[in-house]
Amino acid sequence: MNPTRTDTPYSLARMKTLALGLLVLAGAVYVVATLLEPRHTAWGYVAAAAEAAMIGALADWFAVVALFRHPLGLPIPHTAIIVANKDRLGAQLARFLGEHFLAAEHVQPRLARWDVASALGHWLAQPEAAHRVGQWLQSATPALLSALDQTPARHWVAQLVQRLLRQLDLATLGGQALAALTAHGHHQQWLNGLLQQLSGWAGQEAVQDKLTDAIARELKELKYLGLDQMAARLATRKLVAALTRTLADVAADPHHELRQRFDGWMLESIQRLQTDPDWQARTALWRDAWLDQPEWKTPIEAWWHELMTTLRADALKPETALAERIATVVQAAGQQLLNDAPLRIWLNTQAQHLLLRLLDNSRETIIEFVAQRVQAWDAHDMSRTLENNIGRDLQFIRINGTLVGALVGLLLHAATQAALVLPVVQGWMG
Repeated sequence: MNPTRTDTPYSLARMKTLALGLLVLAGAVYVVATLLEPRHTAWGYVAAAAEAAMIGALADWFAVVALFRHPLGLPIPHTAIIVANKDRLGAQLARFLGEHFLAAEHVQPRLARWDVASALGHWLAQPEAAHRVGQWLQSATPALLSALDQTPARHWVAQLVQRLLRQLDLATLGGQALAALTAHGHHQQWLNGLLQQLSGWAGQEAVQDKLTDAIARELKELKYLGLDQMAARLATRKLVAALTRTLADVAADPHHELRQRFDGWMLESIQRLQTDPDWQARTALWRDAWLDQPEWKTPIEAWWHELMTTLRADALKPETALAERIATVVQAAGQQLLNDAPLRIWLNTQAQHLLLRLLDNSRETIIEFVAQRVQAWDAHDMSRTLENNIGRDLQFIRINGTLVGALVGLLLHAATQAALVLPVVQGWMG
């Protein structure tokens, strides 16, 4: 235990010497006054005052010493009070701290007067502070990104993505996405592009030859059709040409029947994705089946690794001037905070709620910590430390006890003498 001491040992020793000196002086005066009492009655008053002063000094010395140790080393009951009751005093001190300093009703008024948002805004708006924040973030960014690129971090990111995706209602989201796509006919524009690509691709002579050969070989295998190679090729060529023309017709005609069917299919799909429990259940099953595949995490982890590597390499480049960019953003944020009164009010309210919540959740932990720390202190060291801190003031109790005792002794002796003289005076007068 090594708490800060407010009184030096020298000042405490000086006050002890003063109190002891008054006791010795009272003893000397008592001896002299007792010896001279036969010569004059006034010495009796002095002796009585000195005697009471010694009694008061000794009684208060005993009381003061008994707080910290056994007087004269004697194990007198109810002495060395601080040493004997250290743990109980620590528990009471911790409880007092929790009830009178850490209680929400005492802390909340002080927090209400603390404009943390304005203080933060003023600090961030200073160029020096913004520059320090930028320098710190730039120096800390590579290490932070390296930590985030470790294998456990990549696994955690993949698992987080998996949990988030598993919570998504893909059917409803898909229906909403398709509804947004069809709201202004964007789906038809996409279909146009797809049809034009397919039509152009299928219209190529080489592509038609390949398609014809592939389909003709399949038809030849169907013996029950009775087609030879030549007949199968001619029939297939016509089929491919018809499909190509159909694609071209649909691509060229915005009102084609197939386009209308496509619109109908889209509208039905949108409605069923958002309202049909069967479609929604099947979509959830497909989602979970995909997420349950172990290999799906590999591209997520690879993407995360690539992202962290790119960001770390960019942060390490001196020419990126990352610190300056961060400082500019930080300073602008501080100025914006100073200019936005509603935002400051909101931040102050959130800070108060957060601090009060932390205080409420941590109060018992703080109380227990204080009590345990006091229990861990050495009892005698604690007693000596307390004596060094408050012992100087306690010596005034001894000094005052000496002076008050002398006054009380003088008054009692005077009252006693008056009580003895009064009957004699009354006899003379009678």
